[in-house]
Amino acid sequence: MAIYSHQHKYGIAQLDISSGRFSVLELDSEHELLAEIERLQPAEILYCDHNINANFLKHRKGLLNQPPWNFEAEAAERLLCQQFNVVNLEGFGCSHLTAAVSAAGCLLQYARDTQRSTLPHIRRLQVEDRSEALLMDASTRRNLELDTNLNGGRDNTLASVLDRTQTAMGSRLLKRWLHRPLRDFGRLQLRQDAIRWLLENFRYEQVTLALKPIGDTERILARVALRSARPRDLERLRDALNALPAIQAELTTSDSVRIERLAEEIAEFPELAALLQRAIIDSPPVVIREGGVIASGYDQELDELRGLSENAGDYLLQLEQRERERTGIASLKVGYNRVHGYYIELSRIQSETVPADYIRRQTLKKC
Repeated sequence: MAIYSHQHKYGIAQLDISSGRFSVLELDSEHELLAEIERLQPAEILYCDHNINANFLKHRKGLLNQPPWNFEAEAAERLLCQQFNVVNLEGFGCSHLTAAVSAAGCLLQYARDTQRSTLPHIRRLQVEDRSEALLMDASTRRNLELDTNLNGGRDNTLASVLDRTQTAMGSRLLKRWLHRPLRDFGRLQLRQDAIRWLLENFRYEQVTLALKPIGDTERILARVALRSARPRDLERLRDALNALPAIQAELTTSDSVRIERLAEEIAEFPELAALLQRAIIDSPPVVIREGGVIASGYDQELDELRGLSENAGDYLLQLEQRERERTGIASLKVGYNRVHGYYIELSRIQSETVPADYIRRQTLKKC
């Protein structure tokens, strides 16, 4: 998280590297700022001590003082436009949020520097409107036991009672909703209408089954973008892509506006799914250095190299036989030593008739 103050406004930018979720928000007071920090529970808070007096934050861990030029508004906007490949930020609805944009620019630069990457999985900036949700201070959140009880555990919290989600992404979204209860009656009605459709005729049971193969796709795609994905990440991504047609089929019959919109947003990626199906074996190893990740038949050259590795003895016998037939030298042998590795051995007399592509390495005594 990064915070910045401009013209009596407090700008907040929040970034989750593991999922690529990037959001900004502007507030009117330190009280609201503290409430949002309590809601978001950031691991690190970037600020400038020339801009914000951090005394009211001194009890929090992860405070990182940044130089004032990292929050420069024009530089921040240029960096964000470069990240999202846009001319300006009007499409994100934040061009007028100077404090929030300054905080977002500092946060993005910090993330790029620490990750040593351009973070290609961060593709949009979400603007949160404080008036859309109820404002709850730290004491209220703690006493409501939304996802943490008074003893610091997870048992018997509101989240533990409500969370019957089938995916890690759904669980995180539910917790965000609990910490930010909406005030918009229209959006609440759309959610309730979607729930009504899922409950009718127990439709949610089929949707639940369709969602079960979906892994934590948000974080998997982030690891793919950061080039840190492991073989089992690709396996889970393949399973998720294969599950999309069934999910879409279940949702397209809905008369709920919210469900219909979700069905339209769910895209299918048959080519990518087919590629992963051909390329990755079932139940691959945890790390790629263990080998055996790529399926047989996907790459001819790899299959040949595997054959050499697994059947080296047979290959050398076949090579020896082929070379005997090619050269007409019946006594030709394939041997090995620690100096030259594998070599072809010929007698001195036969060396006069060897093919032009043979290279002499050593003459042995009495040969």
